[in-house]
Amino acid sequence: MKPLIPYLLFNATCREAMTFYQDCFGGELELMTYGDSPEGTCDKKADKNEIMHACLRKDSFILMASDWPGGEAKQGNNVHLNIDCSTKSEIETLFKKLSQGGTVVQPLADTFWGAHFGMLIDKYNIHWMLNYSLKQ
Repeated sequence: MKPLIPYLLFNATCREAMTFYQDCFGGELELMTYGDSPEGTCDKKADKNEIMHACLRKDSFILMASDWPGGEAKQGNNVHLNIDCSTKSEIETLFKKLSQGGTVVQPLADTFWGAHFGMLIDKYNIHWMLNYSLKQ
């Protein structure tokens, strides 16, 4: 089986959000607007400047997203994106960057299960859990 790839939906903020995530994670960002698609192939309610598909790639990390055409993407708390970090420095850097303008739900701390762990909601209302195993 190939990796599960999260696909995020935004309300006309996809370009801004994915650029923010590129600043946080690095990697290559590909953006395709609704205006880039052949005539008649997309929702007529979609703004031609909004993002039809975005893909951020760095090594094995992949995050995809788009703007929700002509409607409202509803966000909740039933899904969290979990990042398993490779170093303590990486988790601290990512947590600091992702939490800018957002809400820290659980500050980074060592846990009873042997991890350095924290939770946050970023400024785009995306829920994140960051984990670094202390048993390296």
